This record gives sequence, structure tokens and C-alpha cells, in this order.
Amino acid sequence: MEKFRVYYEDTDASGRVYHANYLKYLERGRSNLIYQSKYNHQELLKKFNIIFVVKNLNINYLRPAFFEDILEVQTSINQLSRVKLNFNQKIFRNTELLVDAEVIVIPVNIEGKIIRLNEELFSFLKTIS
Repeated sequence: MEKFRVYYEDTDASGRVYHANYLKYLERGRSNLIYQSKYNHQELLKKFNIIFVVKNLNINYLRPAFFEDILEVQTSINQLSRVKLNFNQKIFRNTELLVDAEVIVIPVNIEGKIIRLNEELFSFLKTIS
């Protein structure tokens, strides 16, 4: 879980976080999960020819976040297979749930073809799901 501040650039004219910016926050949460392994996205591409792409996203905006709020993204893996990761992600301000999202991510190669996760990466993701 990572906490971060909402910057002015994240907001609309009313001072609320612009709806599309929540997608960036969710991406940070998923990336931070990968960073818990010994790899980052560039290393995954170089070593395994894997890029993770979003296939489906279902997001429920429950409450707005505002300029200078401190937010926290919680990310967990609901389902895991060799060709699909189903994430549950939540964005909180303190204990108040603002956003609840389900994100389906698939591994593809540089050509965009779906590929299977190798044993090393699959085992790691299994331990955190």
C-alpha cells in the first residue's frame, strides 16, 4: 500500500480529482505490486518478453477525492492464472472508501500476442494473491 498526495494537476475546476486520473492511481498500485518482486516492467520485458496490459476495467466511483488529500491504493489479486490476473483495487482517504475497481490484466509479448506467465513470475504472484 502506498500513500500519495493529490496534486492540483490531478483535479478539475471544482478541486475534485478528475475521473480519468483514478486510473493512474490504480496503475501505480499494480506497478508497486510488481516492484515487490525482484523485477520492474522493463526487466520483465527484457528477460521474459512480457508486458502487462489491461483487458477489462470495472470501476465504481463512490466518493470524490480533492486537491491535497492523502490517498492510499490497496491492491490484491482475486484470481490468477497463467494468462490472466484479476485485481481488486480500492482507493481510500483515511478509512473512507472512495473507489472500488476490478481490473483484468493479461500478459502479452512485444507483438501483442497473449503469452503464459513463466513459473518464476507465476509462483511469485501466487504468493501475494
